[in-house]
Amino acid sequence: MQRTRRTILDYLKKHPGATLEELAGAAGTAPVTARAHVNLLVEHGLLVFEDVRGGRGRPFRRYSLTEAAEAHFPKQYDQLAVSLLSGLGELEGQAGVTALIDHVAERMAAGYRSRVEGLPIQERVAVVSEIIDEQGGATEWEVTPDGYVVRERNCPYISVSRHDAHVCELDRKVIEKLAGAQVDVAQRLRDGAESCVFVIGREEK
Repeated sequence: MQRTRRTILDYLKKHPGATLEELAGAAGTAPVTARAHVNLLVEHGLLVFEDVRGGRGRPFRRYSLTEAAEAHFPKQYDQLAVSLLSGLGELEGQAGVTALIDHVAERMAAGYRSRVEGLPIQERVAVVSEIIDEQGGATEWEVTPDGYVVRERNCPYISVSRHDAHVCELDRKVIEKLAGAQVDVAQRLRDGAESCVFVIGREEK
């Protein structure tokens, strides 16, 4: 992100409700220049403003960050997830981690189950592929002599999966629960493959 706009976001993180003059001062630029940057941030949905009337003077605006702006600040979600899985393994052992993954997979699948209920397996696979795409998976699928193959070319959890393979098992279980058939993993992005490949059997469980 351009430096001035980055400075504006950082300042508003610490000083929500700042005025244009305050933002210009923080960025070390003229108000007219700051206004151009602020307007662009508003246009991109990163800032919102409130018009305030103060006494006899002209109304002025106070700016704040939107929820979308949070994506532009450092996050440690991956590190937290890895630490939680590691800690659970130390406290509860492998059985505890396995139980957690199955529980989470069931909860994730439950949110989509109405979209696949009553469908024949091939249509279920198509819907599963759509669901993975909605989560950023960039998938494609095909029918093969052995069943159905879903290729996921982008893993939203790739950093975590490289530290802990249970994340891959979570994906497999969710797909299995929605497809209603046995699912095997032929290759994984975490191992350097170009995609995760899920092989779904033809026979429903």
